[in-house]
Amino acid sequence: MTAAPRKKVVVLGGGAGALTTAYYLSRTPELREQYEVTVYQVGWRLGGKGASGRGPNGRIEEHGLHVFWGFYENAFRLMRECYREMNRPATMPLATFEQAFLPRDLMALQELVQGTWHRWVIPFPSNARSPGESDSIDSVQEILEALFQTLRELFDRTQGLLVRTAAQGPGHEALGVLKTVLSESLERGADLLKFVREIVREGQALLEQAQAHLLVLRVEVDVEARAVPDDLFLRTLRSFLRWLWSRFTPLLESNFLLFQLCVGLDFLVANLVGILSDQVFAKGFNAIEELDYREWLAKHGASELTLRSALSRAIYDAAMSMVDGDPDRQSIGAGSALRALLRIGLTYQGHIAYEFAASMGDVVFVPLYEACRKNGVRFEFFHRVEELIADDVTGRPQIRQIRIGRQVDLKAPSQEYEPLIVVKNLPCWPSQPLWDQIVQSEQLLQEGVNLESFYTPWKSVEERVLEVGRDFDHVVFGIPVASVPFLCPSLLEKSAQWRRMVADVATIQTQSFQLWTSKDLSSLGWTVGSPMLTGYIEPIDTWADMTNLLPREGWALPNAPRTVAYFCGPQPGPSRPPPPEAHGFPAQETERARRDAVHFLSHDISVLWPRATQPKAPGVFDWTLLVPSNGKQGEARFETQYWRANVDPSERYTLALPGTSKARIRPDRTGFVNLAICGDWVDNGFYIGAAEGAVISGMLAFRAVTGQPLPISGEAFWYR
Repeated sequence: MTAAPRKKVVVLGGGAGALTTAYYLSRTPELREQYEVTVYQVGWRLGGKGASGRGPNGRIEEHGLHVFWGFYENAFRLMRECYREMNRPATMPLATFEQAFLPRDLMALQELVQGTWHRWVIPFPSNARSPGESDSIDSVQEILEALFQTLRELFDRTQGLLVRTAAQGPGHEALGVLKTVLSESLERGADLLKFVREIVREGQALLEQAQAHLLVLRVEVDVEARAVPDDLFLRTLRSFLRWLWSRFTPLLESNFLLFQLCVGLDFLVANLVGILSDQVFAKGFNAIEELDYREWLAKHGASELTLRSALSRAIYDAAMSMVDGDPDRQSIGAGSALRALLRIGLTYQGHIAYEFAASMGDVVFVPLYEACRKNGVRFEFFHRVEELIADDVTGRPQIRQIRIGRQVDLKAPSQEYEPLIVVKNLPCWPSQPLWDQIVQSEQLLQEGVNLESFYTPWKSVEERVLEVGRDFDHVVFGIPVASVPFLCPSLLEKSAQWRRMVADVATIQTQSFQLWTSKDLSSLGWTVGSPMLTGYIEPIDTWADMTNLLPREGWALPNAPRTVAYFCGPQPGPSRPPPPEAHGFPAQETERARRDAVHFLSHDISVLWPRATQPKAPGVFDWTLLVPSNGKQGEARFETQYWRANVDPSERYTLALPGTSKARIRPDRTGFVNLAICGDWVDNGFYIGAAEGAVISGMLAFRAVTGQPLPISGEAFWYR
């Protein structure tokens, strides 16, 4: 009997969602017999917003700062499979999953209090779980108890601090402040230490009452449940907050540690009260998605001090949740924020985060590419999607044609483009095409053409028109939402659902820069481990030490750098990307990113790196620290570093603004019978721009194409 012909699946785009779909469609021999998968990708490399390249000295050049949070069960499971599929020799760098993903346990926040910068340094404990290998999902009760346990630990530290202060010897400054603040309540001649212990016993009693209520509290997860929270538990928590602020507010101005502890307690209690009052676990996180996260915290009793704190702000900076990239217009859906914070802080496997032992492209997208290619997936690089054309002549809307521009001619047209280079025996993506494979290389180099840019004036050498039934049966569209108005006009014309998605799902520009310096981190003035820090000066609000990457770069001794630092943040800009005719737009925004980087180093770096400044100009960066030297003076030496503005429609970061999740379209409900979608912009249940959401979307797209089941970790609870 003749085997049925394979169905042809066209995957448009090369980001995490698209490649996840391609991988799962080719994962088994049975699937490979059913589906023929081709990926069309603009330019010379894969990765989407996680793409990277290798520049001078083999240095890693990223789109921004990327890590995998420890709760990324689906992304980690995918990567474990890819590393097994590659089966690299043991002598090869990053041969195994464990060698490629390295623990990162230290987080930091910057806090501006009365004009002075202070720092939260938060070391997260590890646990025995293994990322991508655990099928267990924390129960509601376990999550509530973990939150309450964190609250108790903070309170224990608070009372310990107060008792130690009260026990200080005569003349101690902190003791004097404590006596002054408590003078109205403290009887003349009374024992201060005894009085403070009585005060903290009040709080201890309230927390013990709350814990007793929590032990008997059970919250149903069933969507149909009408569980009413234990009112005694909520009343006790609110009483605890009133006690906290009435007793200690005056002390916070003089003691940042007490400020941290009280704000931390208030933040945790407000979240606990909100979760139970709004029955978030029973009704789902989307039940509170209409509200901004800070608005939701305020509704459940968070103080103004807490709402302004770095603790509340962290999720906004980490998710770059700022309308049009404007730091003064921070906004994020309460459900998305709460889901992300609970997952990051309470459900991580092994470590709170994992950094890459090389670039994200090397560690994530090379293995995905090699596993897919091994499984028979075909890759068409240098193919720019121009338009999807839909019709409904059969009464069922479908994608009829796809217009694609072939950007270059290959010198070996019968063979696939070979995209990878080798740096220190590791396959990597280059920062430029491999010109020796391209016919038009001389002209492209002479004209300075960027084949990845949406705004390039370069015309394609050929237009290809893919036809349904001949060239494809199914389409997986994995190009981000800001590109849809340019690539899918007929879909928007035919579908109000698509028009709503384009109107409501917002995106922003982002910016980043990387520094290589001749001094190690402690010599620059940072002495608290290797951090990932956010909450600092806008728009460059986030910094991470990435010195672990140096062994994977190609620097020659003795002039190799000793520190690598990544800085990033939003880039205020237009709410919608300009049309493709705006050829000068990328250069304009890249120059603006350079100016922001130089301004940051000239005015703000000293708070983080106090020893990295000029002796005769305190606060201004010492430009001679930059490696390599270009022989120039002052800020002109910054030209040797790497910076970028992510402004293409496909590079813009997707926001989870309040109330917009319902405008997102599920991968299997596009309204077009042969079209599935994937990416961090679709309805994947997570919403915040992240690799985990993109991977989940790719798994959902697999289901949409095949109709086959594919287990998604956390779907029944976290992402429903």
